[in-house]
Amino acid sequence: MSWGVTGGAGEVGMERSSHGNRRRLFIMLVLLLVVLSIHGGVDFKAVPIDSLFPEPLADPRYPRFSLSFPLFITQAIDTNEDSTYGGMREFMEFGGAKSLFRVSPEGNGSMGIELSIGAGIFTQFDGFSNWLANFGWEGSGFVVVNIRPLSTLSFRFGFHHLSSHVGDEYLTDYHVLIFPIDSSDDIANGTTYGMEYVRDSLMLGISREIGSHVRIYGELRYSMRMFTYMYCYNQFPWQANLGIELIGDWYAAFDVGMYQESSWYPSITVQTGRILRKGPTSERFRFGIEYYRGRPLLAVFNHTNEGTAWNDVPLEQHIALGFWYDL
Repeated sequence: MSWGVTGGAGEVGMERSSHGNRRRLFIMLVLLLVVLSIHGGVDFKAVPIDSLFPEPLADPRYPRFSLSFPLFITQAIDTNEDSTYGGMREFMEFGGAKSLFRVSPEGNGSMGIELSIGAGIFTQFDGFSNWLANFGWEGSGFVVVNIRPLSTLSFRFGFHHLSSHVGDEYLTDYHVLIFPIDSSDDIANGTTYGMEYVRDSLMLGISREIGSHVRIYGELRYSMRMFTYMYCYNQFPWQANLGIELIGDWYAAFDVGMYQESSWYPSITVQTGRILRKGPTSERFRFGIEYYRGRPLLAVFNHTNEGTAWNDVPLEQHIALGFWYDL
């Protein structure tokens, strides 16, 4: 794999660019703190009970605790079956997101700037009749700065990591790989799936609340070697998410994810259900129904080095009963 910059002056230039980006980020944060101070002082709060950037409810990869039972109408992961019908499976996710530190205008804690982190692990299992064999798992996490300049408008920017892997039980139970793994030559058919999928991205998001029950949001990620420690496994760095939510005691949420590597094919998630809240905090328990249509949720099964045209995108559809707990 080539990044187009090797050795000598190229590495020096990349390092200078990295330092320049960090300086600009620091200057922006200082300016924001100055602006807050001008408007009548500031309040400092550690571990606030809510977030300046609300969690997207229907985003299938936002860190949270969840358990769902999808009935696959169409499957894309090869299970050596003649039919594309996948039957019942199981999704489990462990994780969450929390704000660590907030600086707000004095007397107005719902606005300001904060540092937030999130991390989670998602895993997918085959149906109970197949001993819940693990198809794969992936870990994700982020460190972001959330900014809310108005009571109904929020921004976020920061760093996001995704690492997706094929499960060992899938590799052995479906004869994709001889076990134990001795070398890459053990992969059946040579290029069935990539063994891993990694993206380190810069992310920028916006959220707009319309009234007390409607929210729209968008997020853009760019995953390339902008800093020396960042990694993107292929040459298609862009990713986007858009969504709209109608929230009350009951909710309906729509999310669409698009990847440059899949020719911006829209992967659509629709959820509806009941919300049980815990006081004024951002914590909430939800249960409901989910419909998904798009590329496989486990990113590693979308492994590509040449991009995928719409007609060639592996397609999955499922309807699921789900339980979600947002921190």
